Amino acid sequence: MGLFDRFKKKTPEPAPKSEWPKPPREDTMALLLMDRVLENIDPALALLQKAFGDSAVSDIDRSHPRVSAFIVTVDGLEFWCSYLPMPVPQEEQDIAAKTQYNMLLRPEEEAAFASHKSFWVIAQKGGGKALEDKRRACWNFSLLCAALLELEGAVGVSVTNTALLVSREHYLTHCARMREMDWRDPDYFPVTLWIWFYRGLQEEKPTLQTQGLGEFGLPELGFFNPELPVQDILNYLCTMASWQITGKQLYRNMALIPLTEEVEVVSKQDGDTIFFIGG
Repeated sequence: MGLFDRFKKKTPEPAPKSEWPKPPREDTMALLLMDRVLENIDPALALLQKAFGDSAVSDIDRSHPRVSAFIVTVDGLEFWCSYLPMPVPQEEQDIAAKTQYNMLLRPEEEAAFASHKSFWVIAQKGGGKALEDKRRACWNFSLLCAALLELEGAVGVSVTNTALLVSREHYLTHCARMREMDWRDPDYFPVTLWIWFYRGLQEEKPTLQTQGLGEFGLPELGFFNPELPVQDILNYLCTMASWQITGKQLYRNMALIPLTEEVEVVSKQDGDTIFFIGG
């Protein structure tokens, strides 16, 4: 029996108890892609020191003939950064394939991602033990990426464990706003820097869904067979995802949720996803 059939039953089975929020993934990682091979990492170090202070960069390791690494400390959190002067190995991430499934990329941005020449690995280890910790880690991770994206030739960011690619322009626009805010703000999180939105199918019906909320220990969200315009659905998903991440709202099975004064949707759990039906 399918998702929609289960929802339509007059006497539904008892709703399963939600296990959310679950422990998030403690580690956080992303790749930052470049359209060229850098001669050295000194311009990157200078940008990071300008953004976070001279003492923020430490443990600089140039011992490898091609790969350099260092530690950046932001808001008390340590981030490990390494520069690799080659394209991302396809067996690790197929960047060209990922460009086909990102709705927010312009054609020239897709081409830049697909033809990148080198990349940075950025990782934060162990900082996301609870939802609030994960939010703080990702917020500061974003600010660090924004500093590196000021490098000449920076293309954008590929978020690990999702299909998300974020262009340099989109990233810097969000981070300009973030610098005027606090990560504790319950009404805002830079969702599109961390969560992928994609079109899918469920029971041969179209859906618009998220990928990435699971990293925060939260249910993924989706609209089942939506009738509203795609941009409206994306706006609702962005807000709903943000509220989950900030702890303002956690969506659960079989809840009635108002979108506007005229439109309400019913939430229906299917695996690790909460679908909204009726929008």
